[in-house]
Amino acid sequence: MSENYREFDITGMHCAACVARIEKVVGNLADVKEVKVNLLTNKGAVTFKGTANPTEVIEAITRIGFGATIAEEEQQSVVKADTRPQIIRLIIAACCAVPIMAGMVGNYLFGWPMLPHKVEFLLATIAQFGPGLVFYKSAWRAIKSGALTMDVLVVMGTTVAYVYSIYNVLIGQHHVYFETSAWLITFILLGNLLEEIAKGKTSEALQKLISLQAHIAHVLRDGTFVDVPVKDVVVGDTLQVRAGEKIPVDGVVLTGVSFVDEAMLTGESLPVEKTSGSSVIGATINTTGSFTMTAERIGKDTMLSQIVAVVEKAQTSKASIQRIADIVASYFVPIVIALAVVTFLVWYFIVGSSANTALMAGTAVLVIACPCALGLATPTSIMVGSGLGAEHGVLIKSAEFLENAGKLDAIVLDKTGTLTKGMLHVTAFETFQVDNYATSEQTILDYMYALESKTSHPIALALITYGETQGINESEVTHFEDVPGSGLQGIIDGHKVQIGHSRWMHALGYSITVDMQKMIEAYESRGSSVSLLAVDGHLVALWAVEDELREESILVISELAAKGIEVWMLTGDNARTAQYIAEKVGIKHIMAEVLPQDKASKIEELQAKGKKVGMVGDGINDAPALVTADIGFAIGHGTDIAMEAADVVLVRNDLHTLIHAVNLSRKTMTNIKQNLFWALIFNAIGIPLAAFNMLTPAIAGSAMAFSSVMVVSNALRLKRAKI
Repeated sequence: MSENYREFDITGMHCAACVARIEKVVGNLADVKEVKVNLLTNKGAVTFKGTANPTEVIEAITRIGFGATIAEEEQQSVVKADTRPQIIRLIIAACCAVPIMAGMVGNYLFGWPMLPHKVEFLLATIAQFGPGLVFYKSAWRAIKSGALTMDVLVVMGTTVAYVYSIYNVLIGQHHVYFETSAWLITFILLGNLLEEIAKGKTSEALQKLISLQAHIAHVLRDGTFVDVPVKDVVVGDTLQVRAGEKIPVDGVVLTGVSFVDEAMLTGESLPVEKTSGSSVIGATINTTGSFTMTAERIGKDTMLSQIVAVVEKAQTSKASIQRIADIVASYFVPIVIALAVVTFLVWYFIVGSSANTALMAGTAVLVIACPCALGLATPTSIMVGSGLGAEHGVLIKSAEFLENAGKLDAIVLDKTGTLTKGMLHVTAFETFQVDNYATSEQTILDYMYALESKTSHPIALALITYGETQGINESEVTHFEDVPGSGLQGIIDGHKVQIGHSRWMHALGYSITVDMQKMIEAYESRGSSVSLLAVDGHLVALWAVEDELREESILVISELAAKGIEVWMLTGDNARTAQYIAEKVGIKHIMAEVLPQDKASKIEELQAKGKKVGMVGDGINDAPALVTADIGFAIGHGTDIAMEAADVVLVRNDLHTLIHAVNLSRKTMTNIKQNLFWALIFNAIGIPLAAFNMLTPAIAGSAMAFSSVMVVSNALRLKRAKI
């Protein structure tokens, strides 16, 4: 965790107005740079200007009537809300409200005698100050801190009906509204309970991920394998993994041969063979045989824990569309209170209705205009969407990226390891006859191997493998230099040796004959990368290296184009090779011969044209471009640096997940817009109906509770979306 970033667990929030109040108070602290509070997860994420000062944040949140503690960094579990107190309050309220309502309905329909006012008063009082006391406490804390929340609306509405009923009883009036206050409390409690249950379902994807974790490991202690909790495993421990068991932590196989099912994390449909030296991932399943392994990453450093952490952080973050909703919600409650007062005054003084009619119309406005649905509209969809993405191998680091991935109109794909498999192999080796200069084939191979073994570039690995199959003699290299984007050079046996592409050799001033040039162009036109070897300024050999295209590349490019997204290929290869690959996969836009340090500037050139640009890469040299792009996508098997720099990690080694990410973003945004539409249209229709006295407070309360449940239920539909 960064020194200037902390997450907090917050209690006592009920609506978007609560969120807005906390964000405003914490955001005004001198040391705070940014604060994001999520109603659904009950978490707050605070970025500080300097070193974190969590105590100051906790005190600020506590002062305005909410609870706050520092979220445990090591804890990776979804804490289910305890709904028992809510159920008990609901049962008590219902037992009080139902008899009053039954008496009123029986009298209206069948002429049965209503309950005596004293009985109604007793039942309404129990409901008002028993189950309803929770609203009073929360409203009082909010008012003390200068905030107006949903609970203030509920308390105002129910108290007006309750107190006015007592007043009518005392003056001998028959019009009482005890059923309104008791029924409102019952329905709001029911709505809150249903909402809590539905909210719990939004975290099921995260629960599934966490449940994958193993609990017991067989660790070598004093020459014997003993069972210990996984949390007690330390880096360097030797573990035994038996058939059918989950691998406890990330590590490397020492002995044994087996097949491991990695589908839940990588999407590989078939079990992957593991032998000595193979990497294994914690929480994947050993299907056959047994093996021993060395623990390399434990606890929060394992791949699964990192995935869970990213999903949790994404669910706490906010999309820009949610910030707009929060701003609306912050002004919502005071506007509603003003509307309720105006409604009462109009009915009583202008229309000339009775105090009963005016009061019930004003109360209905107070009750129906609850901002709960507005506050839940976005975070519920974000939570379900990010969880769905994790299940499909799309790891989205922030709600902002989930929102924007579907808005991209240009995607730039790195060639090697992204469009291609990144598994290069040598397809040709040619030596050249140079006048007055002779170098044996064996020496050429030795010199090539000596330089290439100093680096881990994909082309270098292919050349090293080729050299090993031909047989080489070890040679010592002095004054070694890696020239980025060009090649390698050094001194071997007193000779200056250089290996790199033809453009570099040309820039160095070396003579490339017509025959050499034709040979180079022939290989490059077939998609090969050509490496030339020069000894003491003489070109003596070349190697043609080819990479195999991913099977899904052509289909993915076609699908992106069908979605209206412009696809570009970015590569350091020469224009001929780039053109060959681009034509093969159907890409029309090419950026070739781009040095690693220039990749980011190429992204900026597209952005300068007004395009929202996504960058897909897997290597260290892609990291600056991934950061520069509006959305950076890292292929799951890529380097740690690329995955750290990216905004979206495509965990599965499959380009189809890029399409999944775009589809997920678009479906999530559609779902959010649906939720916001229903939340806003509900109030836009409900408030006028209440103001025109076409809704009783009891019906308004029922409708308000239903609106919140409807929004959460609509978000849950995302779980079944096909992406």
